[in-house]
Amino acid sequence: MNKHDINSPLLRKPNHIFELADSRNLPNNIECKITDINAVRLLPQKLAHLYFAKQYEIQQYAKSCAEYCRVIVIDPKNEALLKFFEPTNNTNPVTENSVNENNSVLSSVNEKTSKNYIVNRKVNKFPKSMYDQQRVYEFLCRYVIKFGVTPPVPTNKIQISGCLKRLVDNRWWKRSIQKLVTQANESAAITANVVSRTKQIYASNITTRNYLERVAMNRELLSSHFIINDAGQRFSLQEISDVNVSNPEVRKAELINRARGFEDLAESLGHEALFITITCPSKYHSSFSKSGARNPKWAGYMPDDSQRYLNKQWQKIRAELKRKDIQPYGFRVVEPQHDGTPHWHCLFFVKPEQVQPLEDIIRFYSLQVDGDEKGAMENRCDFKRIDPEKGSATGYILKYIVKNIDGKGLGEDKFGNDAITTAKRIKAWASCWRIRQFQQIGGASVSVWRELRRLKEKFFPESTIEKARIAADTSDWQGYIVAMGGIESKPKSHPIKLHYDVDINTKTGECSQSYYDGELVTKIKGLWFDGKALITRKLQWRIERLA
Repeated sequence: MNKHDINSPLLRKPNHIFELADSRNLPNNIECKITDINAVRLLPQKLAHLYFAKQYEIQQYAKSCAEYCRVIVIDPKNEALLKFFEPTNNTNPVTENSVNENNSVLSSVNEKTSKNYIVNRKVNKFPKSMYDQQRVYEFLCRYVIKFGVTPPVPTNKIQISGCLKRLVDNRWWKRSIQKLVTQANESAAITANVVSRTKQIYASNITTRNYLERVAMNRELLSSHFIINDAGQRFSLQEISDVNVSNPEVRKAELINRARGFEDLAESLGHEALFITITCPSKYHSSFSKSGARNPKWAGYMPDDSQRYLNKQWQKIRAELKRKDIQPYGFRVVEPQHDGTPHWHCLFFVKPEQVQPLEDIIRFYSLQVDGDEKGAMENRCDFKRIDPEKGSATGYILKYIVKNIDGKGLGEDKFGNDAITTAKRIKAWASCWRIRQFQQIGGASVSVWRELRRLKEKFFPESTIEKARIAADTSDWQGYIVAMGGIESKPKSHPIKLHYDVDINTKTGECSQSYYDGELVTKIKGLWFDGKALITRKLQWRIERLA
């Protein structure tokens, strides 16, 4: 069946309409008519019915896909099924019609198969020989590709049995389908010019709704599970989540503290602060910022395409900076513009004599693509040299950190929208496109910093480990960087590193293995300093579900 056949769910109803609220959550009866065939092509036909689907619908469909694969893998008659679908003349044996016709075959096989195999996620029965595993794997790959999903590929670390375990896992299917559907929903909204300051800012309402649903489901899941240690302490996973960087308040406080520490370090070294904004060429922007009208130069790029462009240019910038021996340090924040196109805000600290070369290098690569278009010189990159007598460098990036985490205390954004509401839309945008919002540039490992805060024992006052421990315990990021060797020291030369060890299964006493590939699972156990392991995680924990 051709994917543009009249039987396609979206083509049967070309004026597919969905009503959503605007960025202020006020009813506005916006109707998005997905009539452009490009919007229909965003999802394979087998997933087209999941446009604008809710989370539980995606979960149920993922489960059915996993069960189909499970039947093929574990049923004693899978050899007969494979023979039934044996390729002829090198053509794909799994067509739309053959899959539909096979439903009755699978139903009869399903009735003869143990229910435990179908209900449970784990599958313990696999074809024994490598040849049989290869045949089953190739058959299921053809099935997976029909959904637009990339099948797992065997590598040095991933065996065919591991690939089969992924294909029969509900969670693997859910992740794969959810990513496709979420990005297709958002791509359809951007294609229909719904995502803009005048309609649905930063992210569409359907994407924001689904994101908030996932957050609520995750909180419910965390609240229903508890961890218990050897000492009998018992906490819900939600309680643990609320006291680490998963909590927006904790994450925000830590980011601000680290930015302030970089600023204090720069002042002590006589370095200058520079605030930089980098934007994509006009062909990456789907609509105008003032009117919200379609940008005629837009080339159909989505936010993930824009982020890839920015990352590619940043790789070139980093390579040139390394050649020039320029080592900026600070933070990079990625946030969406009104139409969802990402742009970067960077707070960098450098030596005074390196400020101008840094600007020149960033400007050159920011204008490398379509640098001669109108407004490129003014809008593509912007530099602000921060005078410490007029304001704090941390103050420049503080607004963007808060805006992209929870929006508390900002009031309204520059478009007049409530900052707390738009923060949810920004987080939905980042989740949809898999974009990392905050990244530290230079400096020492924040993971080591966090682990030092768990270290309770004290050491010789003048030792490196004690200086680093005290700095971490007192939230002194500047002191921590100095204790780790200074801002110019390489990660390999840092005196303190993370210590990993094999995880032990508390029920069996055996080494834990990954479910898919059977590899030994290693976890952070503490710190490594001066040739010795300093254990910070001494208790064994197990997870239990609330009855």
